[in-house]
Amino acid sequence: MIFSDILYFFRQKKEMSILNPTQALSQSRGWLIFGGILSIIVGFFAIGSPFLFSIVIVQLLGIFALISGVISLILAIFSKHVAHRILDAFLAVIRIAAGIILLRCIGSSIAVITLILAIFFMVEGIFSIVGAIKIRGHGGWIWTLINGFVALFLGILVYAQWPSSATWILGFFYGINALFWGISLLSLGLAAPKQAT
Repeated sequence: MIFSDILYFFRQKKEMSILNPTQALSQSRGWLIFGGILSIIVGFFAIGSPFLFSIVIVQLLGIFALISGVISLILAIFSKHVAHRILDAFLAVIRIAAGIILLRCIGSSIAVITLILAIFFMVEGIFSIVGAIKIRGHGGWIWTLINGFVALFLGILVYAQWPSSATWILGFFYGINALFWGISLLSLGLAAPKQAT
C-alpha cells in the first residue's frame, strides 16, 4: 500500500514537471494550502517561544543525524557491495558523532546551526525572488517575492547578530521565516485555479 502511494507520488511529480506553472500550481493546490497553514502555525509557535524552539530544532537535527547514522552503519556492515562499505561506514560514524554532539552540546550546536540557518535563509531568499519573477503572471506571486526578500533580509540579520544572540535568534527568525513562507504558500494555493473534476 505504502509502496504504491510512493510510486503514485513520483508519477504525479513527473507529470507535473512537463506542465506549465499554472497547471502545476492547480494540481498542487491542496498541498499548497495545507503546507501554508501548517507553516503559519509552526511560525507562531516559534515566535512565541524562540529559545525553546531553538532547542527543539537542535534536538530534532541531532536525533535525525543519530538515527540516520545508525541505519547507514547497519546497511554498510551488512551490504553486499564491498567496494563502498568502508566509505559508507565512515560517513555513518561521522553522522552518529554529529548526532551525539548536537544532543550533548546544545549551546554550541545552536550557535553553529544559527550560522547555517543564516546562510540557508540568504540562499532561500535569492531562490524565492528568482522563482517569484518566473511566475509573476500568477495571482499569488507577490507573496513569494515578499517571502524571498524577507528570507534574504533575515539571513543577513541573523549573520550580523551571530554568535551573541544565537540562543534565541534561531527559533525567533525561523518562526518569522516560517510565517512568511506559510503566507506565500497559502496565497499561491488560494490563487491557483481549481482542477476540473
